[in-house]
Amino acid sequence: MKVKAIIFDIDDTLYDSSLQMRMARLNAIRAMIEAGLPVDLENAYKKLEEVVEEYGPDYNRHFDKLLERLGLRWDPRVIAAGVVAYRETSQAYLKPFPDVLPTLIKLRDQRYKLGVVSDGIAVKEWQKLIQLGIHHLFHSVVISEEYGTMELTSEVFKGCLKALDVKPGESIYVSSRLNKAIQHANKAGLISVRLIRGDHYVEKPESADANAKYEIERISGIFEIIKAIKST
Repeated sequence: MKVKAIIFDIDDTLYDSSLQMRMARLNAIRAMIEAGLPVDLENAYKKLEEVVEEYGPDYNRHFDKLLERLGLRWDPRVIAAGVVAYRETSQAYLKPFPDVLPTLIKLRDQRYKLGVVSDGIAVKEWQKLIQLGIHHLFHSVVISEEYGTMELTSEVFKGCLKALDVKPGESIYVSSRLNKAIQHANKAGLISVRLIRGDHYVEKPESADANAKYEIERISGIFEIIKAIKST
């Protein structure tokens, strides 16, 4: 079987978003406490995690809701301290996994078409790719918002395949997320590869079609997968 395209998820695939989010939220809480938030670190962090879970990661008033959840009055100084610490920490941890850049360059040198398919807000996902310094290496980037949804669907994958001019069976999709990404790649007919990184390493498939065909522990492991597929 011939592989023509390698398509990647972003979070916990191209960089350690799990670590980034944990540290950004933790440092935000620390800064808010220093600014006068009258709660202990552990309790505030737990409440913030609950807020993020309820309202989603793209909600822009997490800290406002945190104060509300803690039964405290709105305090712009405390909230601003959290926002600044969050942004600074998030930026510091927005770095690609060590083997990502050399792997992408090697894949391009070997004439593979490279793509990105991810869920979320298009501008935010593009910001990640640009800040990671790898946006110019992809032939196509497709974000779910462009298809009118904040979640992945098989249609989003089909859009990327069309842009790359490849068939599903000629394309590999790499993601750490079984139920939110791998499942839809499978439905679209792509060859799925699970990267066992980030908080999703303990995730179990919620349905049979959420199982990945292959697994790797590092992005650079994709070359062994390509070799295995070629031999079938």
